[in-house]
Order: sequence, then C-alpha cells, then structure tokens
Amino acid sequence: MRRIFTLFFALLLSSCGYHLVGQGDGSVIPSGVQSAWLETGSTAQEQALRLELAALWQENEHLPVLDDVKPSQTHITVRLEQVRETFSPIGFDAAGLAVQYRLSISATLRMYQDNSLIWQARGILVSADVFAGDDPSVIESERARLTKQLQTSWARAALARLQSGF
Repeated sequence: MRRIFTLFFALLLSSCGYHLVGQGDGSVIPSGVQSAWLETGSTAQEQALRLELAALWQENEHLPVLDDVKPSQTHITVRLEQVRETFSPIGFDAAGLAVQYRLSISATLRMYQDNSLIWQARGILVSADVFAGDDPSVIESERARLTKQLQTSWARAALARLQSGF
C-alpha cells in the first residue's frame, strides 16, 4: 500500500507541473537586450527595494548591464510598482496586548521595451513574524533587522521570476 501511495504521489507531482518551476527558457528578458534600467517611485521603501534588486542584478553575469539609456529594442526598463510594506499585529496575549506582528513586503514588477509592456509579475510577497517583548525598542530593532532581510528576500524572489521564464 505504501508503494502505491508513493507511486501515486510521484505521478501527481509530475502531472501538475511542479517539477517545471525554475526551468523555463532561461529568462523573460528578450534576446538581443543589451541594457536595462530599474525604475521606481521615490519613497524610502521603493528605493530600498530598487537598491537591493540592483545589487543582485549586477552580480549576475547573464543579465543585461544596468544603464539608464533611451528606450530602444536593445534596452528594457523594469519598473517596481505598488510597493507596500505592512506591519500588523497577528497574535495577542490574554490581556489583549499584541505579542506577535507580521512584517510583509510586496511589489509588482513590469518590464517595458520601447515603451511597451512586455512582461509583468504581480504580487511578489515576502513576510516574517516579529515576536514582541516588554520593551518597544526591541520590537522596533527587530522590525528594522527583518525589514532589511525581507528586502533582500524580495529582491531574490524578483530576480528568480525574471530568470525562471515563468
């Protein structure tokens, strides 16, 4: 019976496409593109995500060079849009005081070539929980530490979407 279940589970995974994740044609960036620009709004959260994504982008030799040039067939613009950071209480003690918070960062990526939308990835979301102590400064320092980690995690997830072909 155990072998039948294992075989059934293996067939189920192979038929649903789970095994295809990250094995697309290599990138959603069109062939022939030589340069790219990362663009976003001016808020601190938007700029922080842009800087994280730019740092990871530049480490990857398979991506076009980051350069702000005139839109053309050999240039793409990747826009970070709808950037949102939330910090919400999710757990409470018996007295009703918040003891756990969820920090979430989400954004949308859109790719333009020659001012035309050619690809988009909606809803890239990363989150982590902060457990509260008695000292509010501990909560804020933990939030600041997790914010930096989540920005890096978001940038990795965004780059993975660009490179996966999905």
